[in-house]
Amino acid sequence: MLAPATPLLAAAALAGCGPLGDDGGGDGPLTEEELGARGDEVCRDAQERVAEVQRDPPTSRQESIRFAEGLIAIFEDEVARLEALEPPDERVEAFDRYLEARREAIELLEQGRDAAQGDDPQGYADAQAEVAAGQVERAELARAAGLSDCSRVAGGAPAPG
Repeated sequence: MLAPATPLLAAAALAGCGPLGDDGGGDGPLTEEELGARGDEVCRDAQERVAEVQRDPPTSRQESIRFAEGLIAIFEDEVARLEALEPPDERVEAFDRYLEARREAIELLEQGRDAAQGDDPQGYADAQAEVAAGQVERAELARAAGLSDCSRVAGGAPAPG
């Protein structure tokens, strides 16, 4: 049964960000303040969506699959919306590193979902552990990119450092 491993996945999921309208605008780079405000709004929205998904934790393999799929959808939307933002030149490299780390976390969630689909509880747990292990790094990358509410560690506190 995969459900007992899902709290770790849920905690790691809190690390993500979420949806917001297309605020990229195409009017050139945002200021640092605009990037922080818009990006953090994306992340707060995602955290709310993740909390909604977590209200009904999975208790079976099929529910674990749906749970993972829900998180994946939230985070794919988050990355797409963050990608629509154009960071200021001095934040481009850090912003790109953060987005790459987010994409890697989504790939791990997909591996966990695939393991659940294959009735592989160890593979599911391993993927969850990898997502959780990268949490502090993603929080540091978010801060370097100018995003204070993105990739917060479980429990809602900003990552140390």
